[in-house]
This record gives sequence, C-alpha cells and structure tokens, in this order.
Amino acid sequence: MAADWLPAREDELVTWFANLSAKIATYQVALGLTAPEVADIQANATVVQQSVLAVNQAKAEQQEWVAFKNLELYGPIGEPTPSVPSAPPVSISPKAPGIIRRTRDLVARIKSHPAYTEAMGADLGLIGPSPSPPPEIKPTGSATPLPGFTASVAFVKAGHDGVDIESQRAAETAWTYLAFDAFSPYVDNRPPLAAGQPEQRRYRIRYRDNDVPVGLFSDTLTVTVGP
Repeated sequence: MAADWLPAREDELVTWFANLSAKIATYQVALGLTAPEVADIQANATVVQQSVLAVNQAKAEQQEWVAFKNLELYGPIGEPTPSVPSAPPVSISPKAPGIIRRTRDLVARIKSHPAYTEAMGADLGLIGPSPSPPPEIKPTGSATPLPGFTASVAFVKAGHDGVDIESQRAAETAWTYLAFDAFSPYVDNRPPLAAGQPEQRRYRIRYRDNDVPVGLFSDTLTVTVGP
C-alpha cells in the first residue's frame, strides 16, 4: 500500500498546498470542480503558508526576546543599550477550521471522478510515494572449532522456528544440506575428508518457519577444524 499522499511535516505541507493551488485550475473542467471550489483551494493554500510562517516568526521572535531579556538582566556593564526586538507582521485572512480534513474529502472526490487519471494525481501531488520494501530477513551466527575435527555453529534464533544449515568443506563448491536445528548451537562432527588432516569448513544458515524457508542465507561462516 502506498504511503499517504499528504505530507506530515508542516514545511512540506506548505509546498504541497502551493503546488495544488497553482495547478488545480488546469483540471477544473475535467474534474467537474466549480470556480468557488478552486478559489477555496487557493485560499486554503495561502492560509497554510501564512499560518506556518507566522509560527516560525513567533519562534524566532521568542528567541530574540529571550536574548534581549538576558542581555538586559545579565549582560556585562558597559554594553550598548539593545534595540527592542520586532518581527515583521503576518497578515492572514482566516478560513473555516479543518483545512486538512476538507482537503482530504475533496481529494477523495477528485479521485473518484471518471476523468481522473494517475497522471493528474501525480501532477497535483495526490499520489503517495511507494513504500520501501521490507528488509530481507537474514540470520547471524558464528562457527567455532572444537577438538576432534568438530565445529560448533551458533545462531541467533530471533523468534523463528529454527535454521537450515548447509556446508562446504575444503575445495568443495557445492553446498551440502546438513540439518534443520531449532536449538543453538549445531555441532558438526563429521570426520575430515582427508583422514587426520585439518580442513576448512564453511557454513551458511537460513531461517525456517512452519517448514518453509524464510529470507536470505547468512553470511558465510568459516572455520578450520583439526585434531
């Protein structure tokens, strides 16, 4: 499911409403909008822009007044007398409350219009971004040599049923399935390919839930076993 088409951040809301205000008249006839509805959209965009600006200016003015107060009360003697802070006024022609809710209702009506197209939606900012794909599940683990040509393969179960374990030995290039294990660690006690000779063993693991493999194989876990 696509993400919400309406931005959550207020600075991005200003840009979104400005785009809608600038372009909506182009689609007025095709989407069956009235002139008062287009005018309302444009007035809403102005109020959004001005009200967010007013809040930002108020915050900046507060900082100026705090600095003024600190200098007046605690500043070093001999400093010049500070100027009284002032912020440029913001003139707003208020609209009825609920601009966001009313805009959502209007957009829902626009999207249900027979003439509405995805191209229109993209141009007007009515289509949310595609969500990022969920991260692939990939187990982590470690391989530790034990005496007697034995290796211990530990893994983080992370709430899954267990892991499938595969292995390569020495110069092998194909992976050999060893086992499903629900409890870490798994102990590989196979004799070496060359009797009495140390050998490198490589392991990879993948989660299994309800008898179905899940996600990616782990990074290769490498260990050298010996007597």
